[in-house]
Amino acid sequence: MADFIKIAHRGSSGSYPENTRLAFEKAIEAGADMIEMDCRLSKDGHVVVIHDDRLDRTARAKGFVKGKTLRQLKKLDVGAWLKKSFKGERIQTLEEILEIVSGKVEINLEIKSVLRGPLGIELKVLFIVSHFDYLERAIFSSFDYQSLRRLRELAPDVRIGVLYGAGIKDNPFQAAREMNAYSLHIQREFATPHFLEEARELGLKSFVWTVNEVKEMEKFLSLGVDGIISDFPEKFWKIKQRKR
Repeated sequence: MADFIKIAHRGSSGSYPENTRLAFEKAIEAGADMIEMDCRLSKDGHVVVIHDDRLDRTARAKGFVKGKTLRQLKKLDVGAWLKKSFKGERIQTLEEILEIVSGKVEINLEIKSVLRGPLGIELKVLFIVSHFDYLERAIFSSFDYQSLRRLRELAPDVRIGVLYGAGIKDNPFQAAREMNAYSLHIQREFATPHFLEEARELGLKSFVWTVNEVKEMEKFLSLGVDGIISDFPEKFWKIKQRKR
């Protein structure tokens, strides 16, 4: 088995409803080392695990996550959109997810929304993860570099992951240096040999997303990436031994 960090993107989201209890349980069964998940705030300030800001795609409901209370969000089905047999999956709070994964895998928490002020999402996420004594097994990432800077101010010792992909105008290497980041999470189209070498020179771990084909996984491993983020964690076990 190739030596790299196996990261399940939104859980085992290629086969099961993303960011659900089922997807996370299946990712653990598949042998993932880490699970990536998305964090947003509900209207009443709960940290919930869901990718989109709108509810129409995975919950088949109108409106935004931030416009619904946790009680309202819990009434929504986020499984049936993918397949009828997944009906009954519910939006999970970060606390509920940590109860599932605690002690089994590391976590990559992507901050998807930011509320300014002393009780913004960053502080709440840090508080919850700290309550579960999981800070050392967590990476905090975001496309919003200001959110990452705030995380760093609040928690000088946590691992920060700088997301980089299409539409990002900021220099990811400069941002990583400023924040003393742990890793760069790179959209696969940008994970060139030169980009990866620059990351290595800065002492940054390189995680590439979203890679769903085994041959492409093997290609990136041959370039020396440290981790692969995939919707299909079960495919990691089909990868041939990494060649250096």
